[in-house]
Amino acid sequence: MALRGALGETFSDTGEYLSSKDGKLKLIILDEADNISGREDRGGVPAIAELVRSTKQPVILIVNDWYALSKKSSALKSGTLQVKFARIKAVTVKSVLRRIAKDRGVEVSDRALELLAENSNGDLRSAIRDLQALAAGRTELTEEDTGAMGFREVEQTMYSVMDDIFKKTDPATARVRLRDVDETPDSKLLWIEENLPHAYRDHLDLYRGMKAVSRADDFLSRVYRRQHYRFWAYAGDLLGFGVCAAKEREVRGYIRYQFPMYLMRMSRSKGNRTLQNEISAKLGEMTHMSTRSARQDLLPTFKLLFQRNEEFRIRMTMDLELEEEEIGFLLGDKIDSAAVKRVLAEAKKAAGGTPAPKKASDGPQAEARPEPPKPAANQARLFSF
Repeated sequence: MALRGALGETFSDTGEYLSSKDGKLKLIILDEADNISGREDRGGVPAIAELVRSTKQPVILIVNDWYALSKKSSALKSGTLQVKFARIKAVTVKSVLRRIAKDRGVEVSDRALELLAENSNGDLRSAIRDLQALAAGRTELTEEDTGAMGFREVEQTMYSVMDDIFKKTDPATARVRLRDVDETPDSKLLWIEENLPHAYRDHLDLYRGMKAVSRADDFLSRVYRRQHYRFWAYAGDLLGFGVCAAKEREVRGYIRYQFPMYLMRMSRSKGNRTLQNEISAKLGEMTHMSTRSARQDLLPTFKLLFQRNEEFRIRMTMDLELEEEEIGFLLGDKIDSAAVKRVLAEAKKAAGGTPAPKKASDGPQAEARPEPPKPAANQARLFSF
């Protein structure tokens, strides 16, 4: 639907024809464009790449992980302009609120603007709504008037909690703040383990902190071995109270917290792991093996043969009914690359004059599928080792 809309023209609300040649364009927005994985979304990335490549209308792709999407298609990386958005700072929110108040003729004190901006937690729309609610029927707004607003409940994140753990010297508060974060105990451990060496520069502080993390990991492993989930509480106490109490003095200065590399690698490899399972399932069905056995025993050798032998590559593309994403994974190339397109074209050409193979249950008259034509001697191969 998006591709059809990107290639065609449109009409106004009154039925007037709008031509893109005259600059009368329509805007196409795809939200969560990077959230494409699994069999249900098969073909989604090639469709988006084709949309970007052939559109006559402006297109906006809204993504959370640009790298995860662009690495699958060179057209998306080279054919788009990337614009990054960060959380709005409180000083910017304050400036916008001041202009709105002035435009509406409301006198707002500087401290009241600061409180509104800080309470918004970077959400400009919420800050404007707060200002509108408090200023209704008023011509002046003071700090005392903002007391009726109350504090907006904001979900705690690991970024906001790690300052309480690493910088401050109140282990009890750190324990409570960590408990309120909506993350699994395993995820909390990965966050703290990743950033602890960046926060604690003193060797003894780092040793004591990592020892608390190690003990927390022991309790988490006992949860899965014994199914005794009360150990989660012990792990949380060690990660919050234990790590905070491990330092002898308050840590000062800016700390650039990093997202856990393990979670990042697992997130970025989710699509590849899905493709591996689907290819292994097809191999397992062909060889009468389980998907797990095919993935462990067959897939590495199959991938190597697929890259080196053109006849094998074309035959397996036909027999396993491989799709663009699967071929790109096996070749180690992008799904819209010339190599992937050539394999699909050769397989389609070879299958064009080939009758469908009969199943073994069809009886002794079953005919074997003929081999695809061999490439010419002077035909260049895509991969050579």
